[in-house]
Amino acid sequence: MSLADAHDTDVRIYHRDGTIFADTRTGAPETLLTLLDSLGLERHQVSGDVWHQVPDTMDEIAMKNLVDLAEALVTAAGLSIEVDPGVVGGSTYRAALATARPPAAGTSPSRPSRTR
Repeated sequence: MSLADAHDTDVRIYHRDGTIFADTRTGAPETLLTLLDSLGLERHQVSGDVWHQVPDTMDEIAMKNLVDLAEALVTAAGLSIEVDPGVVGGSTYRAALATARPPAAGTSPSRPSRTR
């Protein structure tokens, strides 16, 4: 039994031992498996068990984008998906967001002081 079966969902995304997994329910339709393949997840199969993994080479921002897209597409296909909190969004991701944010409203950029 997969974690997706145990949590009564079509796809369950979680983190274990340094790897992000996407488990699908037992007997998941090929269209769902193909959808996960198309997102760049790596499909694995052993003795009839099928699961996907996020490639080890993917950086944290790309993982966040992949998980967000998976949530949107799986839901749009009428299927359920559950993502463990904290799967992505660690310090590297937060730091990238912080540098990409515009200054808060009402603040002015700092200017160098003038000297005479």
